[in-house]
Amino acid sequence: MKRNLSWREVALVLLGLGVVLYPFLGGRNNPYMLHLFTLFFIWAIVASNWNLLMGYAGISSLGNIGFLAIGGYVSGILSKTFGLSPWVTIPIGGATASVAVTLLLGLPALRLKGIYIALLTLIFADSLPSVLTQTRGVTGGAMGLHDIPPFFPGAQKIHTYYLCLAAFLLIEFILYRVVRSRTGLAFVALRDAEAFATSLGVSFYRERLKVFALSSFLTGIAGGFYVHTLGDISPTTLGIEPFLLAIAMIELGGVGTFFGPILGSAIIVFGNEFLRVADILRLTLLGAIICTIILFFPGGLMQLLDRAEAWVRGRMRRRPEPA
Repeated sequence: MKRNLSWREVALVLLGLGVVLYPFLGGRNNPYMLHLFTLFFIWAIVASNWNLLMGYAGISSLGNIGFLAIGGYVSGILSKTFGLSPWVTIPIGGATASVAVTLLLGLPALRLKGIYIALLTLIFADSLPSVLTQTRGVTGGAMGLHDIPPFFPGAQKIHTYYLCLAAFLLIEFILYRVVRSRTGLAFVALRDAEAFATSLGVSFYRERLKVFALSSFLTGIAGGFYVHTLGDISPTTLGIEPFLLAIAMIELGGVGTFFGPILGSAIIVFGNEFLRVADILRLTLLGAIICTIILFFPGGLMQLLDRAEAWVRGRMRRRPEPA
């Protein structure tokens, strides 16, 4: 039986086509907008994987920017120092982030809960700038790594745009299949009713290690795309502003929803850039918008969309039928 597409599915298809065709609809002549879209693709990956930990698995992680930095630094160092192709170094960076996070955070987190996991992950991320500074011979120290090779010689903005778009679509597809699979159900079950889930045979240890490994690997991949897109990375990536903006992406869109972090990333990335005309009031205005939305809609923009859809359907049901 054929099923009619919902308005959300239609909107998603139209937005997807618009993003794919944007460079050919005038975007090719606007490198600034291509750059913003590229940043949106990368940060949407970071926010979505952060949401996998916080929203679906219920783990209060505050160190996901560190996952991005590990993947980015490893890929940048291997590519710049040893001349390896980014297509080799990016997966290595993701794997390194996954192993490091699983060993340093995943295993200790098996014995911790709630705020203690948040403190552990925050300490992990806050200690990375000191490590990077002390290893300046390899990482560039406080000045960071510069002149990191692009994805391939002669790569232009439009090439980077489509490469990051492809990575964004692939990783979001992986996350969608994960949250819709038995593994995703196990994450949610452990989040909502840990004792009941374990009584049904869900392994607390296996699933928690699995979510740390997957989230850090995909975020490390995003870090590789980040450095080969911008050409540099420094400890400022681990600063307070990127951390707060990434958290805002998840909270603004809606924690525990699939499309929420993507929507929040779009608003934060583009809004943060367009509000630069406000100079020092930029973060104040952006924070006021975020606080206003969360105050009235704790579930984020996805809750706002749900309520708007319910209101429209209610109005349509009340409409009198013609005689």
